[in-house]
Amino acid sequence: MTWTGLLQGSDELHGKNAFGARFEREGVVVLQLRRYGKGSSARSDARGSRNREDRTLTQLVMAAADIGRDRPAVVGQGYAVNFGELKGRAQGAAIAMASEAVDDSALTVALMTSVPGLAVSGPRGLADTLAGIRIQAMMVLAEAELV
Repeated sequence: MTWTGLLQGSDELHGKNAFGARFEREGVVVLQLRRYGKGSSARSDARGSRNREDRTLTQLVMAAADIGRDRPAVVGQGYAVNFGELKGRAQGAAIAMASEAVDDSALTVALMTSVPGLAVSGPRGLADTLAGIRIQAMMVLAEAELV
């Protein structure tokens, strides 16, 4: 896994300063945190994604929770977290962080508080978990399109 690190620069699409972090595993972006603007009113960009592959992990999780609330997002020995629970925890984390919307930061906090041992599993454990959630969410969305 590669952590590209904190990124700062100009976002040509939105014409604003962009701040964030990017985590990659084997060439696949598993989490990209982005904030646009300045101060506490900055928000994640959650618009304009038409393809599942173009959506952020948070967008995929929120959509999967709307379609398959009881479907498992993360399963491990002795625990299971479904998409509905993950969405609720992410919304709670966003409120606690005074964020205007659920973003990747709120989703990460929700995961850290609901998946035992994730915080101590290191970057590889986080990347594996995020990649697994992305796959599960895409499966929920793909199955909904087939029905």
